[in-house]
Amino acid sequence: MERTLPTMRTTRILAVCVALLPAACNPGAKEARERAAACSDGDAAACNELGWQAFRGEYVLRDWRQAADLFQKACDGRAGEGCVRLARMHTYDAAPRHGVALDSARSAELLREGCDRGALIGCVELGDMYAQPDSVQPEVEAQGVLHDLTRAAELYAEACDGGEMVGCARLGVVYRDGAGVTQDVARALALFRHACDGGSRRGCVRLGEAFAIGAATEADPARAAALFEEACEEDMLGCFNLAKLLVDGEGVEQDSERAVELFDEACDGTLVRGEGSEPLAESCYTLGDMYSNGSGVEANAFRASSYFRRACRLGHQEGCRRS
Repeated sequence: MERTLPTMRTTRILAVCVALLPAACNPGAKEARERAAACSDGDAAACNELGWQAFRGEYVLRDWRQAADLFQKACDGRAGEGCVRLARMHTYDAAPRHGVALDSARSAELLREGCDRGALIGCVELGDMYAQPDSVQPEVEAQGVLHDLTRAAELYAEACDGGEMVGCARLGVVYRDGAGVTQDVARALALFRHACDGGSRRGCVRLGEAFAIGAATEADPARAAALFEEACEEDMLGCFNLAKLLVDGEGVEQDSERAVELFDEACDGTLVRGEGSEPLAESCYTLGDMYSNGSGVEANAFRASSYFRRACRLGHQEGCRRS
């Protein structure tokens, strides 16, 4: 039996959202009012989009508690993306003031619901929990999501078969490494190509890595650099890998100044919520090491320490030791 929000609670959420919309005839505000009305009438997709607006503070007051309630209403109405968005809140955005508890078991349940309801990125993110539970939340395994590489591979395949290119990129890594499946580097390369051609920046990064080292294909650093450059627009791992090539002058002209800029970009991450946008601890650490040793930059102990501290905050143990 599916959960439904109490009618009075739902009405209050929508009333607050509508009341806080700008009075001016802004097209965005008008669209938000229409979504609020549609959500009140039971349109799950409208609830999902209105929740996303409340999460971001776009034409409504930013309110994550209301966003969570709207995502729940969307999920109950079988809008899979609402399930996934609420799962992410329970994993990444939990805070008492937001009214959303840190709850990995609930997150896993919501990702499964989202996956079953057509939001295939939910399959991918649930696969990530099975593949590396400790990297998502320290208490995941204790709450019932066990480390299971075979299950992760199945979920990535489910997403890939359904047309989710991020799933194809993940599945490629599984076959490249033989994690939960029989190792098949040629199949991994084909999956990376498919993912990259289908618009996954991480697929392009993984394909570039294969060209960089000559995995199941002839080594081609120039081709790798081009793929990293393409991915760098959104994927921090692409920026990081391109920066490494620029430092060594592999496949591109050596350019330490641009390498530092790209390492810094990858250390900071982007404001994009999605695959590859998170800051990279290894990039912060690399910059700290460069400034510590005066490698490609003028030695600067203060800046080195700053980057090591940032790496440490992102979970890099050696960065903690050197900060």
